[in-house]
Amino acid sequence: MSFTVSVVITTFNRPKELIEALDGVYTQISQPKEVIVVNDASSLPYDDVKQRFSEHDNFQYIYLETSSGANKARNVGVEQATGDIIAFLDDDDIWMPGYLLEHTTAYEQGADAVVSGYQNLGKEDEVYVQSSDVVDAGVLRTGNQYCGMSGFSMKRELALQERFDESLPNGQDWDMYVRLLQNGYSLRNIPKAIFYYRFQNMDGIGAKVAKMTPEEAIVRLRSADKHRAFLGDEFYRRRVAAQLLVYLPLKRQKLKWLMASVQRAGVIVTVQHIYGVAIKKFKTRQLEQARAQRRRAA
Repeated sequence: MSFTVSVVITTFNRPKELIEALDGVYTQISQPKEVIVVNDASSLPYDDVKQRFSEHDNFQYIYLETSSGANKARNVGVEQATGDIIAFLDDDDIWMPGYLLEHTTAYEQGADAVVSGYQNLGKEDEVYVQSSDVVDAGVLRTGNQYCGMSGFSMKRELALQERFDESLPNGQDWDMYVRLLQNGYSLRNIPKAIFYYRFQNMDGIGAKVAKMTPEEAIVRLRSADKHRAFLGDEFYRRRVAAQLLVYLPLKRQKLKWLMASVQRAGVIVTVQHIYGVAIKKFKTRQLEQARAQRRRAA
C-alpha cells in the first residue's frame, strides 16, 4: 500500500530558518502531497517565504491571528491536512533527502506512528540514535531519548483522534509518545540519523526558560504530572529535577532553582542530576578536544 504525506510545519518569528526547512522538504526523494505552514502570529514578515514557495501548487500558508503555542498550531495543521500520513517539522530543523522515504517505508511495514534519529546541525559528527526498531517504554521513562517533533510522523486519523495537548507548554513530543504507547499503537523507531536538529536555539525555548523564576517554571512539570503513574516515583523525581535544572548555567538565582529541585525531587535525585550533567559536559569537552586535534593533524 502506498501512503500520501502531508507535511505540517509550525513557525514563529523564524522566516530565515523556515526557508532552509522548506528547501529540505522540497528536495525530498519522496515528495509530499502537500506542505502546510502554520504561522503562530509571528511579528516578523514572511513575505520572502510566501513569494519563494507559493509557486508550488501543494504549498499552503496559514497565519493565526492570536499566538496560542506550537501545539495549537500543529492541531490546526492536522485539521487542514488531507494526506494519509502527517509528518511534523519545526521551522529551524532540516530533513535529509531520504527522510520521507524512510518514514513511508515504516508505514508500509505496519507502523501507526514513527520517530527517527538525527544529527546536530553544524556538528554533524554528533549523532543521536536509539538502536531498537520500536519505541521502548523503559527508555521513555528516562525522558525523550528519541527525537523532537521534526523526527515524528503519524497517521492522519490517529492525529485527529489523539491531538496535541494544548495545555502543555513543553514536553508535547514525549507526551504524545507516551499516550500512543499506552494506547497500544505501533510506534516505530528508525534507528538512523535522517534529519538535522538545531540545538539550543536561544531565541526560542532556552531563552524563555532561562528568564523564568522557579515559581513560573512549575508549568513545565505538567507533562510529568500528567504521566506520573507511567513514570513511577523514581523516574518522576528524575524528570522533575531535569525540568527545573535545565539551562541552569544561564539562570539567575541558581540557589533558588536548586532548592526548588530539592523540595520537589529530593536531595539525592538533585545531586545525581547535577553530577550526570557535569560528567556529560566533561565527556563532550574531551570529544571536542579530540576532534580539534584530529583536524590539526590533518
